[in-house]
Amino acid sequence: MIDSETTVVPNNSHSGYLGWILRVISVVACVAVATVVASLTLGPPFARAWAQWVARHLGGDFETGVVVGFVTGLLGIAVTLFAALMSSLAWRRRGGPALSLGIGAIALLAVLPGAVNLSIAVGAAGSGVRAAGRILDVDGPAFRGAWVAGSVAGLSLYMVGALLSGRSLRSAFGPVRQVVSPPPGVVGGTNALAIVALVLGIFGGVLAIPVGHVSLNQIRRSGESGRGLAVAGLVLGYLSLVVIVGVVLVAVPAAFR
Repeated sequence: MIDSETTVVPNNSHSGYLGWILRVISVVACVAVATVVASLTLGPPFARAWAQWVARHLGGDFETGVVVGFVTGLLGIAVTLFAALMSSLAWRRRGGPALSLGIGAIALLAVLPGAVNLSIAVGAAGSGVRAAGRILDVDGPAFRGAWVAGSVAGLSLYMVGALLSGRSLRSAFGPVRQVVSPPPGVVGGTNALAIVALVLGIFGGVLAIPVGHVSLNQIRRSGESGRGLAVAGLVLGYLSLVVIVGVVLVAVPAAFR
């Protein structure tokens, strides 16, 4: 007997993974909108106090500014995105609304420092934001640039981690699902994720890397075609990763001079 928390779904790994990709990307879009709104509303009044607090702990040391800025950006973005993703999964679970709201509150708290940092990093309007920028330039050197680099790393960590651990996250936080397998011997044509990997390689850069590897694993198990598409997506994804790393290595030191 199936309880109210159990959902009976067909065993369609392709459509399920495509839906998971859309959920992962949707979370990024929602957090980005929330961060921008918070930076516009909370950035100006709190920027100066935040910059003074950061400056007191950095003490004007360049290396400390790089480390603290990078770790702050990395953890702030990664924690916010993963908490928002888990909150979206937990809502439909039994007793999930309370759990979802609790995790969502963690995501909201984690996004606030990033929102203030964003307003300072982009030089948002307001005398408080401009003063905060001057404070960090003098007493927190390299913090702003390192925070931007850490935020990019946190976003990459979230995308790779969420796409590779989708099944574990859904099992832990999503509703329980009873899978109904299709009749044996039914094998599709071209692997759907191989096509997705190629498209992401062309337009999404590094996002093609986890999708391409998952596609190759599915092709090995199912015997579907599309290996060449997945490999092409992986090549483009790794090339994009090399370009991004090269740009960061060149741009970040230049920004700190």
